[in-house]
Amino acid sequence: MNRLIGALVFVMALMIGYPACQQATPTQPEQPDPVIPACQTNNTADVTFQNKSGHNYTYDVIWDGSTLTTLAPGATSKAYTQAAGAHTLHFMISNTRLQACTQSSPVLAQCQSYTYWCTE
Repeated sequence: MNRLIGALVFVMALMIGYPACQQATPTQPEQPDPVIPACQTNNTADVTFQNKSGHNYTYDVIWDGSTLTTLAPGATSKAYTQAAGAHTLHFMISNTRLQACTQSSPVLAQCQSYTYWCTE
């Protein structure tokens, strides 16, 4: 009987002491979701334009066939967000049908910024 009581006491001691001996498992702090830039999500780039005319001309900036902005001599445009990829660019002398510079075909890389100018 003493052996039975001794065995029961031993088992109870193990049951009581076991949870106290366990160590909490450390957890890693939760990492925030990475911030993805809008230019990456939307596949875009930024472009600005400058008028470096040596003849005091005002330019119309024609981007993909549409007038995007008009620049007075020495002016710089705001940044325009455009789709990454191939485009067409013309600098035209305002109020005429004359090209200020030869048409170009810029290719924009995602999340990059570009400045284009004409010096005629």
